[in-house]
Amino acid sequence: MSLLLDKRELKKAAKELTLSKLNDVLQTLQLVLAERQGELEAINEIERFAREKGFTLEQLGYKQIQDVVPTENNAAIYDTKRPVKPKFKTLNKSSQYFYVEDGKLHLLRTHTMKKGLQARGIEVVPANKVDKKLAKDIDALLAEATEQAVCNYNSKVAVWNAWAAVNGGEILEPR
Repeated sequence: MSLLLDKRELKKAAKELTLSKLNDVLQTLQLVLAERQGELEAINEIERFAREKGFTLEQLGYKQIQDVVPTENNAAIYDTKRPVKPKFKTLNKSSQYFYVEDGKLHLLRTHTMKKGLQARGIEVVPANKVDKKLAKDIDALLAEATEQAVCNYNSKVAVWNAWAAVNGGEILEPR
């Protein structure tokens, strides 16, 4: 019986301890919040006074932020870092790898993907080792991949050309 009482008392003590700690934390946070609110009111008062005297926010040390959101078309203009110059990589049928999943032929996109597929027990084969009945899908898969590669290349060329126009670089032709 005394063991049960000790257990109950310990639980009560633990609850009281955590509640008292939480109350202390809440009081501290409220004090900090009140302090920050006072600082904010003082800053607003100083700004108002400075504007009345004719000072600008830049003269007071504030930096104005442009309200322009970079998009795909103007991202390179606002980003002073030089983008990577795009290079178009042609897809050669003989150098591509394929795999069969759920009875359909798929083009291997990356070599990282190859390791993952092999770990799952899916065989990855070069174009010349694809089954005859699935070989007819190779050209369609390569055409789709080439179309996607051209689209990706053209979007990178747009970003590159925007940067090149501002910084005097070589203007590239989209495909």
